Amino acid sequence: MNPTSDDPPDLFTAPEEHLEALGDRFLAACALVRDGRGDEALDAFAAILLAEPRLAEPRMEKAHLLLASGRLEDAEAEAREAIRILEGGGAWLEDPPEKVLLAMAHTLLGEVLLRQADADGAVHGPPGRLRALHQEAGEHFQQAALLDPGDENARFHAFHLGRDPALNRRP
Repeated sequence: MNPTSDDPPDLFTAPEEHLEALGDRFLAACALVRDGRGDEALDAFAAILLAEPRLAEPRMEKAHLLLASGRLEDAEAEAREAIRILEGGGAWLEDPPEKVLLAMAHTLLGEVLLRQADADGAVHGPPGRLRALHQEAGEHFQQAALLDPGDENARFHAFHLGRDPALNRRP
């Protein structure tokens, strides 16, 4: 089978030109966010991920927008997938360093889980749901603090959720 220009890129050998074009689209989508055009940016990040689903960075940006708009389940799914990609060594951009990017993804998921814990459904929902959300959020903040000790937000939340970021265990 001979690939045509309409074929999606091979997931293991995507040509550099493909990624470079997506880089331009990524920067344009980030500009939309800065301009306060979140809905358009969300669509732009989704289009990038449709073209190349292995990219963690647009997925994280999409998760931030979904979190800001209260679409917590969707934000959670995007943040989890970004972590999965990054843990497999899938950072696309060189800056920030991959370890810091993974820390940012863990912090993002921790923030999503905390927002879910603040929702009425968690407070008045099934027994143990609130505790489970807080526990998992703490684990993600702790992991973020271990990956990037300079992440004061992650350290703060890890500590206040009963995690000791310095020792990788509960105090």
